[in-house]
Amino acid sequence: MLKYITRRLLLLPFLLLGISAVVFILFQLTPGDPISARFGMRLTGMAPETIAQLRQDLGLNDPLPVQYGRYVANLLRGDLGVSINTRKPVLEEIASRFPATLELAVTAMFVIICLSIPLGVLAALNRGKLLDRILMGGALLGFSMPSFWLGIMLILLFALNLRWLPTSGRGDGLLFERLDHLLLPAFTLAIGLVGFNSRIARSATLEILGQNYITTAHAKGLSSGTVITRHLLPNTLIPVITLFALQFAGMLSGTIVVEMIFAWPGIGRLAVNSVFQRDYPVIMGTTLIFSTVYIVMNLIVDILYPIIDPRIRLS
Repeated sequence: MLKYITRRLLLLPFLLLGISAVVFILFQLTPGDPISARFGMRLTGMAPETIAQLRQDLGLNDPLPVQYGRYVANLLRGDLGVSINTRKPVLEEIASRFPATLELAVTAMFVIICLSIPLGVLAALNRGKLLDRILMGGALLGFSMPSFWLGIMLILLFALNLRWLPTSGRGDGLLFERLDHLLLPAFTLAIGLVGFNSRIARSATLEILGQNYITTAHAKGLSSGTVITRHLLPNTLIPVITLFALQFAGMLSGTIVVEMIFAWPGIGRLAVNSVFQRDYPVIMGTTLIFSTVYIVMNLIVDILYPIIDPRIRLS
C-alpha cells in the first residue's frame, strides 16, 4: 500500500500542472479582461496611457507563454499570486473563506451519513412493504428538488414566516453560538444527497442480502443485529463510501448555489465572483485547490477500501 500511495502522491504535481495549463488557456480564450471587468464604463474616461500602464503593472501585455511560465515559477514556490481585484495574496483569500466552507460541508455530510445509510438499509430490509415505498418515495422527492428552490422555500418557511432561523449569513462568535445560521444551508445541501445516497444504499443492501454468506450467517443462528453489523453494513459501505468522499470533496470545493442563496462567505462565492471579475490568479488558485481536494479524497477512498473489506488489496 505504501508504494501505491507514494506513486499517487508523485503524480499529484503533474496532474495539477496539466489542470493549471488547461484552465489558463480556457480563460485566456474567454472575451474580456481583468481591466474591463474591474473598471467597466470608467475605462471610457481613462487615458490610453493609464490603461496601458495598468495592463503593464498586471503583466497582461506579456506573451501568454511568459505569463504562464511566470505563474508556474511562482507556484513552485508556493505562491498562488495576488488577486487583481483586492490586491491580496490568493492563498490568503482562499484561507479566509475555507473555514466557512469546511463547517458547512462537515455539517451537511454528518446529516447525509446519519440519514442515508440507515434509511437505505431499513428500506431494503422491508422491501416491497409500505415502509419501503414511503422511504423511497421521500428519497425520490428529496433528490428531485433543486437546491436553489429548496433553499428559497426553507427561507420563506423557517426564516420569514416562522421566524425561527436567520435568512442568510454566517453569524458571529463561536460555532455553537451560530448554529442557527448553519442549519438552513446545511440541510439544503444535504436533502438531495440523502435521497440519492439512500437509494444507492438500498440497492447495495438488496444485492448483499442475496449473497450466500448472509444466508449462512442466519443458518448459524446469528442474530439479525449481528448479521447486519458484521456482514451487511461493511459490504454496503463499499459502493456508498465512494459517493460520500466525492460528494464531500464537492462540498469542500464550494457549494456555489447554496452559498449564493444564503450569502455564505465560502470558497464557492469567491470562485463565482472571481469569474465575473476576470480575476485570473483567484480563478487559477481556487481551481487548483478544488482539484487537489478531489485527488486527495480519491486517494483516501482507495486507502479505506482494504480497511473496510480486507479482501481488497491495493497494488
